[in-house]
Amino acid sequence: MASLSDGTRRLRDRIVGTWTLSSWTRFVGGVEEPGLLGRDAVGQILYSPEGYVSAHLMRRGRARFATDDVAGSSDPLERAAAYDGYQGYCGRYEVDEAGSFVLHRVALSSNPNWTESVQKRFVQFVDHRMKLTTPPILRRGKEATVVLIWERAS
Repeated sequence: MASLSDGTRRLRDRIVGTWTLSSWTRFVGGVEEPGLLGRDAVGQILYSPEGYVSAHLMRRGRARFATDDVAGSSDPLERAAAYDGYQGYCGRYEVDEAGSFVLHRVALSSNPNWTESVQKRFVQFVDHRMKLTTPPILRRGKEATVVLIWERAS
């Protein structure tokens, strides 16, 4: 049984719940840049006790479509801007306690290349925040590491 002290509770027990994005930073060649969706991106990630993960992130102030039609816009520029301003995926997750990482086994994603992929995130806790860090990933031809800081939703 896991201890009630956060420092000794299992990683799996600590990540379960709903988290709100606090910051998204990318490091390219050691240089800090804003994340893909800007310095003030908004997002939420949910880890269920049953092993499901759902992550949704978007650019703050993302432009609305000119129409309220549920099919969305037919304007290719509006559609491209909407796609560029949002990332979301869901699937199952597994925790590696010894390695302090979580594997997101992506079933559905706004990025078609992530569907049926495995996304690794290193996990650290600093006070009440959860820090998820990617291994180096390719971003526009350059190797980058992404750091997302999450706060437990209230």
